[in-house]
Amino acid sequence: MGQPMWGSIGYTLPAILGAGLADRSRRPMLLIGDGSAQLTIQEMGVIIREKLPAVIVLVNNDGYTVERAIHGPDEVYNDIAPWRWELVPQLFGAAEEDHLFRRATTEAELLQACQDAMENRDKLVFIEAVTHRDDIPQLLEDVANALKR
Repeated sequence: MGQPMWGSIGYTLPAILGAGLADRSRRPMLLIGDGSAQLTIQEMGVIIREKLPAVIVLVNNDGYTVERAIHGPDEVYNDIAPWRWELVPQLFGAAEEDHLFRRATTEAELLQACQDAMENRDKLVFIEAVTHRDDIPQLLEDVANALKR
């Protein structure tokens, strides 16, 4: 599950919950930013209660990087509180044996985390992928530059 553009912040975490409940034969997967996740993270509790074996890849770029690209890199309203993401599954009731948490700061660590997710299809897998706060895809850079004209 994902958003093709940057206009529905917070939508995707509840969306994978709905998708996972609608078709339990498929494994829901999500790519979400840390700022977006902070808006709707409480749905993790339902994902855990329903034992959905979702794969959630959280891009930790220290805030609203999309907004930084569009409205300025140093606007303080784009900063978010830092969270200890490894505690989130437990916070919402996940037993240690029912989930995996991986933190990736390198490409090799991310590839290993994805491999771990593939090998543990019956568990919730939560991957924190850490990037630089100003690391943006070319499409976003193009959109931001077009909006500044």
